[in-house]
This record gives sequence, structure tokens and C-alpha cells, in this order.
Amino acid sequence: MEIIISGNKEYGVASELYKLYSNATFISRSTGYDLTVKKVQEQVANLCLKHNIFINNSALYRFEQTNLLHTVFKKCKSENHPLYIINVGSTIDRFNKGTDWLYSAEKKALRDFSDSLSKQSVWTNGPRVTLISFGSLSNVQHKHPDRTCLPIAITANYIKWLIDQPKELHIHEISIDPVQV
Repeated sequence: MEIIISGNKEYGVASELYKLYSNATFISRSTGYDLTVKKVQEQVANLCLKHNIFINNSALYRFEQTNLLHTVFKKCKSENHPLYIINVGSTIDRFNKGTDWLYSAEKKALRDFSDSLSKQSVWTNGPRVTLISFGSLSNVQHKHPDRTCLPIAITANYIKWLIDQPKELHIHEISIDPVQV
């Protein structure tokens, strides 16, 4: 199993994935890949042709996580490469309060586009797409001192669970929030 993961293996969800998949290829600015650049996204799409699984984990700004998904999916579909793409989103995409914070709109775009591609995954032999969204994680507890946060250590286990599912089943989306009591 060849895995490619966007994100810095020393931070956040990527650091937890590194504990499980230390042989994975990690792509981020720290490894020479500025994922906000279209040409680099195209390089990553070509790299994905040598992998079975792409974990689209980087929380990129200006909708670049969604753009990266589009570029990778399109490339793999055109090459008939059966990549499994797991997009890491955020449950912030479901909030409906007024805000000028673009992050929630970016995550909503990722969810909507993942949903569209995920439906294709059931009916074609092309790339499979799953979205997994987490609520507040413990690595940002300082931003939300009054919230119960998910331990970041469990995120990789949920992603591993997705990877370990039988190929004849397709999971479209999972959304996980800590209970606030």
C-alpha cells in the first residue's frame, strides 16, 4: 500500500498519520511542495499515480484544498488510476451562523465537491472519494478553552479505519464531533 499525505508530518493530523504510516510520502511546504501553486498541484497529481491512497489533509486557504482534490481526481480519472482519496474536512462546514471567516466556506466547498465525486465513486472504476470531518481538535484547544475537543491522537485511527474497509464498500462521508456537555 503506497500512501501520499498532504501536510507537515510534525504537526496536527499529519503527525498522527505519520505514527501509523511512517513510510508514506508527505507533501507540504516543509518537503518542498507549496500546495497553493497550480503547477505544484499538477506535480502532486502525477505523484498520486504512483500511490494507492491520497490523504488530502492540508487545511489550505483560498479553496486550494478543494482545487488540489480537483486536480488529483481529474488526473487519476483520465489515467484510469483507482486512487482512494480521503479528504480531511471540518465540521465547521455545517454551521449556519453569519460570519466573515472564509474557513467555513472553504470546508463547505470541500464537502460539497467531495460529495459529488463520491457519488461517481459508486458507479465508476475511477478514483474513490471519502470525506472525513472532525470537530474541534485538541491541538487547537487554546483557541476554544471552553469546548470539549477531540484528542488529535484518535484522528489517524479513524482514517486508518476508512483505509481498512473492504474495497467493495464505499463510505461517502463521516462527520465526528465531541459531545459538549
